[in-house]
Amino acid sequence: MSDNYLVLDKVTKRFAALKAVGGDDGLSFSIRKGSFLGLVGPNGAGKSTTFNLISGVLKPTSGRILLEGVELTQTATASISGLGLGRTFQTPRVFGSLSVLENVLVGADNVGEGLRAALSGRWRKADAALAARAMELLERVGLAERAGHRVSDLSGGELRMLEVARQLIREPRVFLLDEPTAGVDPMLQKKLGSLLVELHKAGTTLIVVEHNLHFLFEIADTVVVLQSGQLLAEGTPDEIRSNKKVIAAYLGAEHAA
Repeated sequence: MSDNYLVLDKVTKRFAALKAVGGDDGLSFSIRKGSFLGLVGPNGAGKSTTFNLISGVLKPTSGRILLEGVELTQTATASISGLGLGRTFQTPRVFGSLSVLENVLVGADNVGEGLRAALSGRWRKADAALAARAMELLERVGLAERAGHRVSDLSGGELRMLEVARQLIREPRVFLLDEPTAGVDPMLQKKLGSLLVELHKAGTTLIVVEHNLHFLFEIADTVVVLQSGQLLAEGTPDEIRSNKKVIAAYLGAEHAA
């Protein structure tokens, strides 16, 4: 496998005087096709900003981000989604006036997080095969029994699982998840972990920001650690657990291998 499937090349992001990502030299690392990468670090390390840069929500101050040779930094956000990149957010984004099932069907529209489909009602014309696929995904994330409910009936953790299902109906080749276990009960966390393992085995490239290190280290194959927007360490979960710089800066002795 090439190490150059998704590449961050000397990327920086600055907000006025704040160097949010990259410091002076830029953030550089690459992600193999089909790999499962965990992106971790203390609060304020630049993890979500890095996600926003990869998905096109933000444009870097300098540097390049490439997916299979296509420079995402020169690509419109909606077009990035069309390249097969999907993502969830720290705060789930749902359509409150629609049912749980309808929220997943709206996700089948690739433009603007399904906004055009929601406004135009195109989701009402979903064929039986698409509806069956949406129900299958709701089953996989533990929400099948909630399919007809309004999203206002869901807990915070269930909203996160719904957002996962809505992205998966697009069958992304690269899937970014931002804090997917936050507020999710242990039973749904177990379902989520199994689902991510299945996606990984099927060849989906996964990038997950997560503070629940036990959850992440059990299923990721590579971990990148950020500190102050810069690369602190990169390696397997076992290598990261035993990395003295990471233990000192982030993990603490209790997480050491």
